[in-house]
Amino acid sequence: MKKLISTLAFGMAALTGIATAQTYAITNGHLMMTGDAADPGEIVNGTVIIRDGVIVAAGRNVTIPDNAEVYDAGGAPVTPGLFSPVSGLALEEIELADDANDRRVGGFPLSASLKAADAINPDSTVIPVSRSAGVTRAHVSLFAGGDTQFGGCGALIVLDGSMDPLIKECAAHSALLGYSGARRAGDNRAASIAMFRRALTDARNYARDPYLYNQRWTEGHLPAEDADALGDVLGGDVPIIISAFSAPDIRRTLDLADEFGFDLILYGAVEAWRIADEIAAADVPVIIDPMTNLPYLWEDMGATLANAARLEEAGVDVAFANGETHNIRLMPQMAGNAVANGMSHLGALAAITAVPARIFGVEDQLGTLAPGKAADVVVWTGDPLELSSRPRVIFIDGKPQSLDSRQSALVKRYRNLERRDLPTQYYGQ
Repeated sequence: MKKLISTLAFGMAALTGIATAQTYAITNGHLMMTGDAADPGEIVNGTVIIRDGVIVAAGRNVTIPDNAEVYDAGGAPVTPGLFSPVSGLALEEIELADDANDRRVGGFPLSASLKAADAINPDSTVIPVSRSAGVTRAHVSLFAGGDTQFGGCGALIVLDGSMDPLIKECAAHSALLGYSGARRAGDNRAASIAMFRRALTDARNYARDPYLYNQRWTEGHLPAEDADALGDVLGGDVPIIISAFSAPDIRRTLDLADEFGFDLILYGAVEAWRIADEIAAADVPVIIDPMTNLPYLWEDMGATLANAARLEEAGVDVAFANGETHNIRLMPQMAGNAVANGMSHLGALAAITAVPARIFGVEDQLGTLAPGKAADVVVWTGDPLELSSRPRVIFIDGKPQSLDSRQSALVKRYRNLERRDLPTQYYGQ
């Protein structure tokens, strides 16, 4: 006998009683992202079957198992969980408090060999805030500090509140070119590229003969630990996210990727639209903030809200991130603004689901509502890219998730000031 949970009753209160169930059926849903990043699809009046943490069926005319807990979505949108491609989540709790911010690295002799995974805090209060906005997975990374261009290797984490959220220890290295790199090389772009090229040459030499490299090492070259770490980049095992904003800087970065043969992910890429065809031809994905429309530096002079749409039109894989920690919950707003400026709706949704999964090599596990993938599923109150919409129900690995967070607790605490909801000391005697 199937247990039917009505649209209105279904929520965390209802889920509390069925948290031990292993099979769920979400019926009458507007399924979005049923294809892949290149060809996202949607199905109206569709059904998603979740069993043992995995999506086993998604589509129309799906047979519902007898033991399934059934939720009638009432025609509401159903999407994969959102995937943040760049942030300091679980690394940065309070930006200005040194002891609560492990995202910054400064004045330390090592750089490329650093691992964000070693500093992840699973108790971060930012995790439930982000999860309640529909974010189920994230790539978290360090900031390059001091005089180095490298920020170590970022990690993939799951936002289910577990004490061990790590799902991929080293997902992508990071580095700085453009003016951010130039600042670390005497405020000169040519020097920055020379320094970057020397670092990769060091990594290549280390891979050929570690003993000889250590014997001949001199100050100014990469320490052995960093040279060893970058060997994964040169070997094609791990991609590298390089920050570059202007069209000329992006073009030089593409040349470096071709010269050294590494898998490149562009980040920032404010003027990427100017050379979109070249980026597409190189098959390089980009991570941008689609809401960037004003120049912050000279390298941003070509900033436009149409960046995402023009890249999509050229056939570039586009993902969205603003690089922040506490506001990755605004990913749907970024995607909605990209749609308002010419990007396709499903393309914008793919930019916060399927494309990040493909960028970090987990597209066979995450990013779409496809059978065989992890059951990260979100049921929304309305169009997920509308500001007024919010998640109604969230599954991660097939398990119902709490929508509570520190922010929702504060709302409940101070909801009715006339009822004197503030602590008693606020009112005096």
